[in-house]
Amino acid sequence: MLASRTVIAILAALIALLGCSSGKSSAPPADSAGATQAKAASWTLGGVPCCTLIAVPAAAPPVGTGACPGVRPGAIVLSDVGQCTLNFLFRGSDGSRYIGTAGHCILGASPIGGDVGETSWGPGKGPVARDSAGSRIGEFAYAILQDPKDFSLIRLDSQAQASAAMCHFGGPTGVNDDLPGLAQPVVLEWFGNGIVLGSALPGRSAIAAGMPSPDHVFAQGVATPGDSGSGVTSSDGRAVGALVTVGAHTGSLSLAGGDAGLVGITRLTPQVDRAQQLLGTSLTLQSAPIQ
Repeated sequence: MLASRTVIAILAALIALLGCSSGKSSAPPADSAGATQAKAASWTLGGVPCCTLIAVPAAAPPVGTGACPGVRPGAIVLSDVGQCTLNFLFRGSDGSRYIGTAGHCILGASPIGGDVGETSWGPGKGPVARDSAGSRIGEFAYAILQDPKDFSLIRLDSQAQASAAMCHFGGPTGVNDDLPGLAQPVVLEWFGNGIVLGSALPGRSAIAAGMPSPDHVFAQGVATPGDSGSGVTSSDGRAVGALVTVGAHTGSLSLAGGDAGLVGITRLTPQVDRAQQLLGTSLTLQSAPIQ
């Protein structure tokens, strides 16, 4: 199983590199495939002016449940901003259930690029979140778009049925806070609902040269508008973070290699720690076996 996932990751990286060498973005133009949020905004990740936030497509009329139905990692979420992908499910010490996505999926992006800030909403006061069929699943409770964090949490309604298991891959089996050096490649996996790839190849893999930063991971992979917020796991099923940016991430690139890639991931633990502070509740990641 690990070998086959590694092959998929290598193929994804090659596709991404070929796309870059042609001088064209892997994402469709902002005015195609149903009008994505005005051009993807530039942002810094890990202090590096590296990339753009993955564009958020305008929410289209419901046309079915897609390849990952329900409320779970990998499923579609619709907000006032547009369509994104859910990541991980949490149980709060306040008795509520929460599920994550990217912060820019509800805060939007700054028209001039850069950070937007941080906010939280009390019960009954947050923007409504809906599933792929347009049905309400809860309200946003917390959101941040402030380098190196891009994360939000939806407080689920009591009647919303939710699963912890990521579509296709399964997991998360726990949290991956490892910091392997740049000579220790890591295979990463996610299930996304980006334009085109969300239908053709929603379950994707990528390769990171390592994960030396506690705040972000750069990897060779492919993402398109709508993938924002996708939960990323290592090949053993442990949660690494959320997929949020695309572009030439070259944090410490050198001729000998470095912390670089075509997609950017914000790591989970620092973002959850911050959300706990603002919400005043402890959050426990809900786990599931890998498939």
